[in-house]
Amino acid sequence: MASECVFCDIVAGRLHAEILFQDERTVAFLDNTAVMEGHTLVIPRAHAADIWEISEDDAAAVMRTVHRMAGVLDGVLKPDGLTLFQANRPAGWQDVFHLHVHLVPRENSDRLNRPWYVDRADPDALARTRRRILGDGSAHAVC
Repeated sequence: MASECVFCDIVAGRLHAEILFQDERTVAFLDNTAVMEGHTLVIPRAHAADIWEISEDDAAAVMRTVHRMAGVLDGVLKPDGLTLFQANRPAGWQDVFHLHVHLVPRENSDRLNRPWYVDRADPDALARTRRRILGDGSAHAVC
């Protein structure tokens, strides 16, 4: 019986995926909507909708698998570059609500475009945002 989460169904073996790697905490598989050859997703086995739900241990495990798969993709496909992408909530462009990291091998000649333009931020605005985030201004407030 399928669940409401397509990635949980992949983890449980109820839905087929071209799995490249798995361990006790993560699964890496080819994206079935791949934008480039080798487009890979890495997910935690435990369901977590987004970055705010995942445990620190599972987040670290996901990043270890991302690092491992980046090495594999580089060694086999020899891309010119690699784009990592992780989205949260609809406004952040998330469309499958089980945390996942995209690894997209890139070629200098591919037609994928950066989703925003780079302009230098206003230093005063950055300082105001820093004060807003840190509250009392101490760096340890966040960490």
